[in-house]
Amino acid sequence: MREQASSRTQNADAGTGEAELAAAQAGRPGAAREYAEHLTGKGQVDEALSWWEKAAVEEGDGEAARTLAIVHKDRWDFEEAERWYRMAADRDGGCAFGLATLLKEAGDQAGAQEWYARGAELGSLECVTNGAVMLAGQGRWEEALARLGEACERGDRKAFQARHIIERILDDLERWGDALAAAERDGDPEAAYDALRDLRDPEYQGMFDAYPSTVGAAEALYARAAALGSAQALVDQAILVERDASRWAEARALAERSHELGYAGAAFVLGIWWEERGELREAEKWFRAADENGGHDLACLRLGVLCKRQRRLDEAEEWLRRTGVDEENYDSFNSVQELIVDTLKEIAELRTKPGSSADAERHARLPGLRAAAEADGADPEDLFAYADALHGLRRLPEAAEWYRRAGTARASLALGRMQHQLGGAKGTYMLPLYEPAAAAGDAEAAYDIAEIHTEAGDKRSAGLWYHRAAQLGHGRAAWHVGWISEERGGDPQFAERWYVRAAETGLARPAYLAGMSMVRYGRYAEAERWLVMAWEQGIVEASYYLGRALRGLGREEEAVEWLRRAVERYAEFERERYGFNRLDPRPELADLLMELEQDEEAADVVAKILQEYPGHLRGNRYAGILARRRGDLEAAAKHFEEIADRDGDGRVGLALREIRELLAQVSHPH
Repeated sequence: MREQASSRTQNADAGTGEAELAAAQAGRPGAAREYAEHLTGKGQVDEALSWWEKAAVEEGDGEAARTLAIVHKDRWDFEEAERWYRMAADRDGGCAFGLATLLKEAGDQAGAQEWYARGAELGSLECVTNGAVMLAGQGRWEEALARLGEACERGDRKAFQARHIIERILDDLERWGDALAAAERDGDPEAAYDALRDLRDPEYQGMFDAYPSTVGAAEALYARAAALGSAQALVDQAILVERDASRWAEARALAERSHELGYAGAAFVLGIWWEERGELREAEKWFRAADENGGHDLACLRLGVLCKRQRRLDEAEEWLRRTGVDEENYDSFNSVQELIVDTLKEIAELRTKPGSSADAERHARLPGLRAAAEADGADPEDLFAYADALHGLRRLPEAAEWYRRAGTARASLALGRMQHQLGGAKGTYMLPLYEPAAAAGDAEAAYDIAEIHTEAGDKRSAGLWYHRAAQLGHGRAAWHVGWISEERGGDPQFAERWYVRAAETGLARPAYLAGMSMVRYGRYAEAERWLVMAWEQGIVEASYYLGRALRGLGREEEAVEWLRRAVERYAEFERERYGFNRLDPRPELADLLMELEQDEEAADVVAKILQEYPGHLRGNRYAGILARRRGDLEAAAKHFEEIADRDGDGRVGLALREIRELLAQVSHPH
């Protein structure tokens, strides 16, 4: 009997799930969850949800409730996720942990603390450790260490790590306090500031983020050093205060006081803060103040960059050259000097570019636009038009004034983008300027907000805004939502839906990803459209999945042509996401050729696979099948022996036994 070459059933589900479905429909205890697990394992999360719900509601299954919460959380439906966590959190430690973590991520610290504590009472080790870390973050160190000790006794590695970190923090705080006390006894402001030098190590930024109470402790130490007369300590205190947006005025006052005491670094910090907030005139004033006595290279660099952004190129070059660094005289291992030289080169390149016709037109129209904007009862659109022209000419502070006067959501958005993208402003400070347009349904504004949150490392807020932008029809946002869902790994249907939404806007990569997903789950007819689109827009890997889709549809001759095309373009395939290998279309082509009994071409494809990878599983399997077809039992046995110990379904082992029996008959004829 000739072996079947086709591998189309190799990735088929281990079972149809009919028995599980029948048991679930009959109401057998635990069967709803079993069937939900079966569907989830097949990637059919939508279909599984009702069965998870049945298990959670009718059978009180805490794990089912937790699974539902996780699914909804991954779909950015946090309200529904919270509902399912709460359904079982009072009796299931895992749900209590999930609920506490969800609340913590949403900023509800009290709620998180409550549910970590309740989860700990239910025996959740994760709740014990995370609750202890939250206590430490509030400065309740003794309670935190006691609970971490309990978790350590139960073998929690994270608790060991957290306890070590907290003990080190407490030791450091005590050490800094002792050193500062010695300086206070001597009345020495310089020694007081020096006593806190380790506190300025970037390593402690993580400490401040993980344990917020340490911010207050560090601030108090700097305040003591400042009280001795250290102007530098005032600035470091101000930097800690500025972390709290509600204390901006207090932070500014501390830095200004340090400046009045003669510390040039205070003016530089003020310049950075104003620049981050989009106030370029204030930023420039403070950078100039930092360098007014000469010698503040960082202030000169910031002034050079600030002037370059506004196309004040002569001033920009003058500030940069005041540092004494130039294209021929700099240390390439010094990042500041390298940036100065790079900026000088950018200025030189800008000078070589001819003025654009658009700029010439803006200059010509500017007087008329200004007159219209300054007229009594000027329309907001007139104000916007003047601001937009100033923006185009890089007269950024003036443009900002007129965008603000226009007062519309459109003007606010333009101002936010200008200050963030051209003015060097920090994205999170610009969010209020983007939000009115996003609230009015501007998909691009919503996407920009998501990108800003991504830059800031706020994954939750970023995800919510990507989802909102995607719902408003933004293609790249829809692509991102699908991609993040797939990265999480458990909800391919949700990911695929968003890939399709993205592909419908004309994006090729999500079209490919949608088609690939459909092929993996056997929906070949749906996949064809998207894979053709992806191929036509230059994604060569689409040829492989298109070949598989056409094969699944029974259109073998077309499938062969697409798989041949995939093999021809194989070298252009991108590396796969998790590893260094490319998707290899050759085994699929060989398999189909063998099914069509085109053995000569199949043998050539297989030989190339084995030449590159002698131990290739499918390559040796196909080589063995081809050898047996042509009657070369010894060659067939050799290939099957190469992979017999890696045979997953037993077919190779069975074929090898049959061949050995045939060889024995040939060697010992009766």
